[in-house]
Amino acid sequence: MKTSDQEVQKLKKLFTALKKGGEKPKKPSHCDFIETLVFAILSENATEAAARAAIKKIQSHFVDFNDLRVARIEETVEIIGHDIQEPGKCAARLIALLNAIFQKYDCLSPEDLTNAGKKNTRELLEKFSGMTDFVRAYIMMMVLNAHVVPLTEKMTQYLKTFGVISPDADSIQAETFIEKHISAAEVHTFYAVIRHDSDLASPKAAQILADDKAKSAAQKKNKPKK
Repeated sequence: MKTSDQEVQKLKKLFTALKKGGEKPKKPSHCDFIETLVFAILSENATEAAARAAIKKIQSHFVDFNDLRVARIEETVEIIGHDIQEPGKCAARLIALLNAIFQKYDCLSPEDLTNAGKKNTRELLEKFSGMTDFVRAYIMMMVLNAHVVPLTEKMTQYLKTFGVISPDADSIQAETFIEKHISAAEVHTFYAVIRHDSDLASPKAAQILADDKAKSAAQKKNKPKK
């Protein structure tokens, strides 16, 4: 995927504006691997507020995540509720991934996985059936402090809509582009502010990048015809 200087400028302008004046998002000092996995699956196609509410219900209803692992899909759907998009599919993925991890490591606290190093952990995560780019990247960022940026489909579409990434970029290409221009120290803040703005009915990006859009349109209009 070819990127332009204009896209890089938009990326930096948007990020600078969104984080200015606001309280810097705090990354937890320690993240439990399985809890992070469950939250990532819940939040991939729902708001983070809905995911937080759903995980609280899970923790109140089930003894632990191992209890969730052996639960029926119908029971899990009833617990997580319909604020989670396609709750049946979400519940099935939750249970399938928890079982895949348990079958490989015979537990849900796999030190062999989290201590394998960032590159090896990424490769191991990608092999689990049902794992998505977002869930993998979210775990890598939150648990291993890796230099990665998780992107939901909604976040990717938001960045395309405002011309920050190429319209034909897939999730991996978008992730790679952002990681190239956002430092490791800033990826959590970037994820937090972009995620928040993409969830708004009226994203601030529309105003922040309005001048760029108008300028681009004017340049195209004034471009001499061959």
